[in-house]
Amino acid sequence: MHVRLTPAEGMALAQIAGVEVPPAVTSVTAEGGVVRVVADLRKLDELPSALKLAVKVAPIVRAEVRILSYAEGRATLGVEVNAARLPAHKLLGLLSEPIEHQLVKQGLPAGAVDVRHDATVVVDVERLLAEKAPGVDVTRLAVDDDEIVVDASVS
Repeated sequence: MHVRLTPAEGMALAQIAGVEVPPAVTSVTAEGGVVRVVADLRKLDELPSALKLAVKVAPIVRAEVRILSYAEGRATLGVEVNAARLPAHKLLGLLSEPIEHQLVKQGLPAGAVDVRHDATVVVDVERLLAEKAPGVDVTRLAVDDDEIVVDASVS
């Protein structure tokens, strides 16, 4: 099966599967093979105290996400984050716990998303699908211009 969908369609499918969009996410689009996410960090309940001041100065963050690889059921994403036009992706490691906590609160299994200190995020697609869509095996994941492309089989 070969599926092409926009980020908005992907978000709608996730909601149908019972995964809520984190409240901080205000926009998700794709263009030129890059997924762009805009988030308002003031909407996050829990932040490390060191970042609370930074959020007051630059509450809106913009991220560009690229799929670097997909292998063994895991997608490795490269993430560039800007807050107030300053590169903030190097701080991603400081946000890993609150991000992962928010994702679990939104219905994702613990450990399915690994936010790393090197500005990459590893998503265990197999683990996510095991609970929400058993029997679906994703073999390819890519972003092609403004659509997310998924090749999968169903057993």
